[in-house]
Amino acid sequence: MNTSEVRPVTVGWFEITTTDPARSKEFYQGLFDWKLTAFADDDAYSTITAPGAAAAMGALRRGDHDAVCISVVCDDVAAVISELRALGATLVEPPARTMAGDVHAVVTDVRGNRLGLFEPGERRDPEPTRPVPNATAWFEIGTTDLAATRTFYEKAFGWTQVRDEAAEGAEYYSIMPPSSQQAIGGVLDLSATPGAADYAVPGLLVTDVPDLLERCEAAGGRRVAGPFSDADGLVIGQFTDPFGNKWSAFAQPAGE
Repeated sequence: MNTSEVRPVTVGWFEITTTDPARSKEFYQGLFDWKLTAFADDDAYSTITAPGAAAAMGALRRGDHDAVCISVVCDDVAAVISELRALGATLVEPPARTMAGDVHAVVTDVRGNRLGLFEPGERRDPEPTRPVPNATAWFEIGTTDLAATRTFYEKAFGWTQVRDEAAEGAEYYSIMPPSSQQAIGGVLDLSATPGAADYAVPGLLVTDVPDLLERCEAAGGRRVAGPFSDADGLVIGQFTDPFGNKWSAFAQPAGE
C-alpha cells in the first residue's frame, strides 16, 4: 500500500466502519468497482483504491457501529488532537496504528461531526494528480451553525471559506486550504432548513450521477438528494449506503 500521495491539512482519506464487512464490500464494489486490499486473513481491515488510482484513498474496517468519516492528513496526530480539544473537539477514538502502518484517530468537531485524523506511515511531497472517476475529490460539511463551524476549522487547519456563487438557491462556501487557490471542499449553511442535521461527508467524483443514484437504490442504499446542477454545470447528488452512511457525489460538465 502507498498512502503517501496525500498532503497535510487536506482531507485525503476516509474511513468506513461497518458491522457487516461482507455486505459493505458487496455494496461499494458493485457501485464503484473499488479494490479492497485486506491486511489479514479475515475482513478486519482493508484499504480502498479507486479503479486506475495510484494510491489508496481510504479504508474499511470491522467495528461495533456503522459510520463513515472524512479524515484530515496530519504530520503528528497526537499534537493535532491536543490543539483540536482546546478548540472544543472531543476525542472519541484515540490514536492507533492500522494494519497498513498508518496512525488514525477520530474526534468530533464542535457540531458533533466525526472527523478522522490520519498520519501516513510514509511521507513525501508528490505533484498533485487529477482525481480518477469513483475516487474522493471533495468533502462537504453541512452545518446549522455556520459561525461555529467556520471558526473551528479556520483555527484548526487554517481553512477559509469563500462564497460559491454557482450554488444557486443555497448558501454554499468553498473551503480553501492555506496558501492555495484551489478549493478542497464545501460548507452548506443549513441554518434556515427546518429539521436539518449537521454532517461531514466524503465527496466522490463520478461520471453519471443519475445512474449512480439509481444503482445505489437498487443495491439497498437510499437517494438523499438530487440529481441537480449548479450554475457551472456540475451535477450533484447525495446518497446513503445500506447502513445509513451518507455520501456526496458529483459529475463534471461534459468535456471537462
